[in-house]
Amino acid sequence: MLIRRALKEDIPALAGMELEHPGFPAWGERGLGAEFEKNFSVTLVAEYEGKPGGFINFWILKPQVQLNAVLVSAAALKKGVASALLGKMYEYARKSACAEIDLEVNARNLPAISLYEKADFKVVGRRPKFYNNTDDAILMRKTLESQ
Repeated sequence: MLIRRALKEDIPALAGMELEHPGFPAWGERGLGAEFEKNFSVTLVAEYEGKPGGFINFWILKPQVQLNAVLVSAAALKKGVASALLGKMYEYARKSACAEIDLEVNARNLPAISLYEKADFKVVGRRPKFYNNTDDAILMRKTLESQ
């Protein structure tokens, strides 16, 4: 599986992937495009069967990384795409001397929570009614081991 920096030409495909997962926040083409303007933002694409099969977006905010989004296309679910993207993010974090990765996730997004727990993220807090004034956000953190 090839993981590479996202290109502006990938934006329509990435926005299309968001539409495959109704009920969860989507940035859309405009929001995804805005990430290219931030020098601290990294968007990576995982190619699956020759086309974008998932993406990850995170901010390098030394000494931490803020994980903003991990999304996998319906066709590439359960193929190791999300884990591969997380692994590449860890590489970026270590190269940037970041020891922690923080994220927030909708309490209803059980597949994402399961992924993060398997990747050794720990719950560190909760924001009640954070999403649309109804769903709680679960705050999670992973501490990277130094190499």
